[in-house]
Amino acid sequence: MNPVRRLLRATRGASAVEFALLAPVFLTLLFGIIEGSRMLWLRQTLDEVAFSTVRCMSVSSTCATLQQQQSYAVTRASQYGVAVTATNLTIQANVTCEGNAASNQVSITAPFRSPIAGLISAIPAEITAKACFPKLG
Repeated sequence: MNPVRRLLRATRGASAVEFALLAPVFLTLLFGIIEGSRMLWLRQTLDEVAFSTVRCMSVSSTCATLQQQQSYAVTRASQYGVAVTATNLTIQANVTCEGNAASNQVSITAPFRSPIAGLISAIPAEITAKACFPKLG
């Protein structure tokens, strides 16, 4: 039999070649979904912490001072397993926020470390959340 014809009919190793072609695409898709989910979870967590902190500022006396507000936000974030420090917080009282005068505003920025950030450029290095709440009383 002609060696070229024998080579074209050979099926040994076809699965390995197919796997080698499809594995990078599959793994990129899989880890992209995982990292995208982590990113959305962190964003939702920061949104919740920012809203809880700004609400505490507006309706509770336990968040009367800047130090109490920072402590509340750091503690609330740590309950979700997110490391936030006072340097990650921007707290403003009695400002116009989203068109509402005399509101409180909290912004939180946290780093997002991803092992595939170098492969997918759409993954941000930081996640930011902002919340406003009108000052009551």
